[in-house]
Amino acid sequence: GSLGPVLWFGVFLGCLLVCIGAEGDSSSPWYQDLCRFKWEAVDLDNHVKYSLKLCGSSPPTSCGPDVAVCAQNLTSREEQSVGDLSLQRLTGSVLDYNSTRKCPGSSNNIQSSISFQCGKTMGTPEFVALAQCVHYFEWKTYSACKSQKFKPHKEVPCYVFDPDNKKHDLNPLISLNDGYLVDDGNDDGVDFYINICRSLSKSQREDSPVKSCPDDSAACLVTKQGSFSMGSPTRPLELVSSDRLRLQYELSANQSPPDMCGKHQPTVNITFICPSSRHSVSTLEMIPKPNCHYEVEWVTEYACHRDYLESHTCKMTSEQHDIAIDLTPLTLGSSDLPYSAHSGPSDDAESYIYFLNVCGKVHTNECGEDSFISSCQVKKSQDVKKVAGQYQNQTLRYSDGDLTLIYPDGSKCSSGFQRMTIINFECNKTASNGGRGSPVFAGETDCTYYFNWDTAYACVKEKEDLLCRVRDGNKHYDLSPLTKNPEAGESENWVVVNPKSENSNSRFYLNVCHKVIQRGGAAVCPEDASICAVDKNNTA
Repeated sequence: GSLGPVLWFGVFLGCLLVCIGAEGDSSSPWYQDLCRFKWEAVDLDNHVKYSLKLCGSSPPTSCGPDVAVCAQNLTSREEQSVGDLSLQRLTGSVLDYNSTRKCPGSSNNIQSSISFQCGKTMGTPEFVALAQCVHYFEWKTYSACKSQKFKPHKEVPCYVFDPDNKKHDLNPLISLNDGYLVDDGNDDGVDFYINICRSLSKSQREDSPVKSCPDDSAACLVTKQGSFSMGSPTRPLELVSSDRLRLQYELSANQSPPDMCGKHQPTVNITFICPSSRHSVSTLEMIPKPNCHYEVEWVTEYACHRDYLESHTCKMTSEQHDIAIDLTPLTLGSSDLPYSAHSGPSDDAESYIYFLNVCGKVHTNECGEDSFISSCQVKKSQDVKKVAGQYQNQTLRYSDGDLTLIYPDGSKCSSGFQRMTIINFECNKTASNGGRGSPVFAGETDCTYYFNWDTAYACVKEKEDLLCRVRDGNKHYDLSPLTKNPEAGESENWVVVNPKSENSNSRFYLNVCHKVIQRGGAAVCPEDASICAVDKNNTA
C-alpha cells in the first residue's frame, strides 16, 4: 500500500523534535548503541526480508560491506541494496539511506527511511510500507529518547526470526523494574534474579531486592554475604528450534568470578520454551548445575511466534491463536457515554480522569477531533488534556493467560516517549453493566497508563473446554495425567488398534485434552487433530 506524503511529512516534522539534545558528534551518533548489531525486519505481504547495517562498524549484510539496507526476495532468494551506507542522511530522528539504482518507471532512486521514536528498550525495526520505491521502517528504541532515563548499562537484541520468517519477540518480557526471581527449589537464603536481554533495572524502592547488584549484571546472586554478578548479555537472542530460544550471560573479560565460584567462570543459559498448547501460567525454574553454571528454563507463550500471540483487530480466532476472543461488544458508539476511570478520588483536584473506548474512537472532544483517539487523559483543575493512546496501531495480546489491549501513539512526554495505554482484561461472567464491566485505573509508569477491566467478554471458552478436570458434587475427576506432552521429549500418543477390523493395519492415534503429537506414526496427522486414523499407506 502507499503511504501518503502528508503523513510522512508529519512524521518527519514530529521526529525532528524527538532527539534534539540527544545527538552527539558525527563520529558518535545518538544511535551508537544500535550499531553493534545487524538487524532484521520482514515484509510478509511482499515476501521480503531486510537486513540493516546502521554504521560502518556494524556487522555486514549479505549484500556486502557497503550496503546499509539489504532486501532479499524470499521466493527467488535474489538480494539487492535498497540503501547504501555512503548515501546516508540523518534529519532529526529520521535516518535515510539512498541508493544508486533508479526506481523502475521513475527518476527517483530506490531508498530506505527509518523513523526512530522513543521507546523503553532497544526495540526492533519494524517494516511499515513500500511507497514509490521508498522502504519505510519504524523503530521504537531508548536511543531516540531525549533523556537517558531508559538507557541500560547493557542490552542485546531480543528477537529472532524462525525458518518460516515468523518473528519471536521477547521484548515484552524485559523488566524495567527489579527483574525476575528464579525458583531454584531451595529455601537457603540465596536468591537468583535475572532480566531478559538487558542488565537488571533497579527500582527506586529502598527494599529493591537487586539494589546491591552490580550495575551491568543481568543475572545476580543475592546472598547474606552480598550480591554478585553471574553475567551479562554477550550476544543477541538465539533460535534453537522453532519452539525454543536461548540467551547466554557471561562475565566480561575484565571481571573476576566471585570467590564462591573458585576458578570457574559463571555462565547462565536461559532457554525459553513455547508450549504446545495454550497455558494459563508461565513457569520459570532453574536446573541445578555445578561450578556456578546456571541453566534456567522458562515455559512461556512469549517464546511462540508473534502472530500466534497478537491481533491488530478486536478479535482472536481459534485457527490462528488457538483461542477465540471477541471484544467488539465492548466498543461504544457515538450515542454512548464513554468509559471513564479516575486516577484517584473523583473529588480530588489533583486526580486525572481517563476516557476510554475499546477498539474504537472515544466519543468526547476533550482531547480533540482525531478519529483514532481511544484513550484521553484530562485534569480539569489545570486544564490538562493529553492523548493517552490511539487504536489505529493497537495490539490485542493473549499470552500466559493474560489478555491485554495496547494503545500506542499518544502525546509525547518530556522524555520524548509517546504516551501509551495498556488495559488488562480479566474474565468475570457476572461483571456489571450487562457483562461489559468497566475500567479501573491501576497505575502509571513513565507515561504508560495501566487499567484493569473485569468483563464477561474476556472469558475464553476454549481455555475452559481444554481443562482436564471436572467436579461432580464432592467427587473430583482429573484426566490430566493421561495427557501426552511434546515437551516430555520422547513422549508418544496413545495408540489404538482394532484387531477385528478388516483393515487391521490402520491405527488410531489419540491424546487426552490435547492435540496429537506429530511424531512417529502420527507425523502425518493434521496439526489440530486430537484423534487421528492412519491407514497402511500412511495416509491420515
